[in-house]
Amino acid sequence: MSRVPILGPNGNARLILVSMALALTSWPLMARYVRGQTMQIKQQQFIEAAKTAGSSDFSIIVRHIIPNLLSVVIIVSTLNISNTIISEAGISLLGLGVQPPGASIGLMISDGATLLSTHPWEALLPSGVLAAIVLAFSFLGDGLRDAFDPRTKD
Repeated sequence: MSRVPILGPNGNARLILVSMALALTSWPLMARYVRGQTMQIKQQQFIEAAKTAGSSDFSIIVRHIIPNLLSVVIIVSTLNISNTIISEAGISLLGLGVQPPGASIGLMISDGATLLSTHPWEALLPSGVLAAIVLAFSFLGDGLRDAFDPRTKD
């Protein structure tokens, strides 16, 4: 894939492959959340009322089910972003992901690990940045969950 003009020989081809692998492994979890929430919404009284009023199935899906699913999709997506970032960094740390001259936090940690005895900040700084990014997305997802579902603030 390094001969593809957009990807080039600079390590981006492996980033695309890692991204596709992570996407293929993470979508079933999202599908499970969406299916469970859809089954829960389907049992609600407003869906029964829409059916009784003569609304078509397509109309019920577009007007009632999808808008109620959007909050779950947004919340779960923000929480899954941190898992995906950690997975990509771990794969690159092991040497299976992005290769130099490509850029990845896992690659930076891996390069800094060889200098741990003399220059510990070479590994600690990228590790701290990774932790800060993951915490930021986790707090964002938690805040969105509180905003979309105020009943869970207990």
